[in-house]
Amino acid sequence: MNAQPTVRVVAVNRGVEQTDLPEPVRGPEHDRLEVWVGRWINEGSTVGDSDTPAVRIITSDVYEWLPGRFFLLHTAYGKIGDSGVGGGAEIIGYDRAAGCYRSHFFDSQGNASIHTLTVAGDTWTYQGETTRASVTFSDGGRVQTVRHERTDDGQTYAPSMNVVLTRVD
Repeated sequence: MNAQPTVRVVAVNRGVEQTDLPEPVRGPEHDRLEVWVGRWINEGSTVGDSDTPAVRIITSDVYEWLPGRFFLLHTAYGKIGDSGVGGGAEIIGYDRAAGCYRSHFFDSQGNASIHTLTVAGDTWTYQGETTRASVTFSDGGRVQTVRHERTDDGQTYAPSMNVVLTRVD
């Protein structure tokens, strides 16, 4: 039996429309994002090499639910070395059509990137075009240990940053 069409908001950027689509329902894939929610202090360093010295990283990161609790907003502000990087904004959510998690990140240097996220146990892995990261939650979800890598050729990765985020609320 088909549902009777109703007039409602299906997508905010489309206004109201007639639809027989079911109302969206939060599922366990959305609940799984709860581990990120909170205020965090991020400390660590870049990974130096023969040409570039390692420098300290310190940021303040906030992850919060957007209205509807389908997506997270992550904002970050801080310093890499002596540079105030201003941070960035990230939206994380479950992409139902693709069947995976996605991150859309916009930084204070004018860059935008998209990452696919996978999760196995307490570890989330970001995979983007030129970067990837492994995030492991520990201490009951109060600590994130993050190892960032970058690639210039799309095949060979080198460590770029190692940081630890500690939940402060």
